[in-house]
Amino acid sequence: MVGKSGSQQKVTLLAITSFLAITGITLLKNALELEDAEQAYYTQWLRLGYDDQPPLYTWAQFFCNQIFGVNKISFSLLRGVLFALTLFILYRFALVRLKNQTKAQLSVLLLVLVPVFIDFMFRRLSHTSLLCLAIIGTYLSLHQLNLKRTYTNYILLGFLVGIGILSKYNYVFFLIALFVVSLWDKKLFSAIWNIRISISIVIAFAIIYPHVSWLLGPSGYKEVLSESIQEKVMGNSVAPTFSMMPALTFVKGILALGYVLFIVLGLGFFFKLLTFKKPKTSWFCKMGIAQLVVLLLFFLIFQTQKVETRWLLPLFLPFTVLLWESVTLKNHFRLVKIGFWLFYGVLFAQVVRTPIEKVLQVKSSVQYGFHPIADKLKNTYPHHLWNLPNVTYAGNIRLLHPGRKIIAQDDYSYVKKDTVTKEILVSFKKPVYKNFKVVDSLLDFGKEKQDIYFYSDLRN
Repeated sequence: MVGKSGSQQKVTLLAITSFLAITGITLLKNALELEDAEQAYYTQWLRLGYDDQPPLYTWAQFFCNQIFGVNKISFSLLRGVLFALTLFILYRFALVRLKNQTKAQLSVLLLVLVPVFIDFMFRRLSHTSLLCLAIIGTYLSLHQLNLKRTYTNYILLGFLVGIGILSKYNYVFFLIALFVVSLWDKKLFSAIWNIRISISIVIAFAIIYPHVSWLLGPSGYKEVLSESIQEKVMGNSVAPTFSMMPALTFVKGILALGYVLFIVLGLGFFFKLLTFKKPKTSWFCKMGIAQLVVLLLFFLIFQTQKVETRWLLPLFLPFTVLLWESVTLKNHFRLVKIGFWLFYGVLFAQVVRTPIEKVLQVKSSVQYGFHPIADKLKNTYPHHLWNLPNVTYAGNIRLLHPGRKIIAQDDYSYVKKDTVTKEILVSFKKPVYKNFKVVDSLLDFGKEKQDIYFYSDLRN
């Protein structure tokens, strides 16, 4: 039987390999993915808020850039560390819950069967990656708090709640579920509803206060955030009356999140490699039920018309541990061996995916570098302020010219100050801009073959 240290070493090696693979993938791309490009742009400043996401990830990326510079390594480094830590902390949580090294390893290895985790989170996600780590860390903290109600554990819980809220606003759904279960489960009730929880509340509030005060301030950021959330969850349609369609949308999202996992478990049951049993009615099991109900009610009450699997991922990722509380396995060690080989195989496939797509001429936005735009701006407009159409363009241009100040037209949190510097505005279309005239163009750019127009500021 593999000992605890041997099991932990295997998971640690897998985490390190994942970190290296993420770095390798980023270096093979000609351009930054959307979320890396956003970070390249926003880390020009240390603000209390950015766009429609909380600021913690960008703060971490800002300091990472200060150490390693504005380059691909810097952006892949932070994502790689978060991905690796997520694997390791999930293993630690599974180990203390299950008290079984084999099942703890399988809790981690199951993630390879979650497409949005092994693809989106592995290759591009930023805020969601941080939220995954924050939520798993909070579950581990709650487990420890149930065992020992020490001041240290209450301090840790408050710190993690503050980190979670500043990671991504979706963390609130977890907090609502936790509130419900704290009233439902007697053991968790006694751990949460006592005077020491005030320590956690004060610490969490101190962490989030600067961002909340910025968000609720007079600049109108709260309204812009509300509009952005409305657009994300409703898409282009608005439900005029109450219907059950949002419930089906939610179920579709859950199935999209774990359909591969469900198929594999179904095959395992069919071939009698595993059997299901009723899990213990613990606070953790109740959290799984409450999380489903809270999200379903949200979809119904707000008539949500749209869901992305990456939004659900952090909220349900820890429940791979609950799954193993409900399953009895045959051939444990063989499954672990197969699981590690499969995980390493998928990591390898992710690394070679980009060069293979190039060879097969499969079009991908990351294959099209931004050098043509960057070179034209540098050579023709070196003394202008560069104003790009969105943060994806602006971030990729900053990657190529990290010493330049660059602004994006969709950055609502940027406060433009009066300046005598001439501005060059880059746009996808050829409208009429007041005080600007077309001075240059770049046709058939990138994957979408867009026409790019350069407008010069006539005011100076």
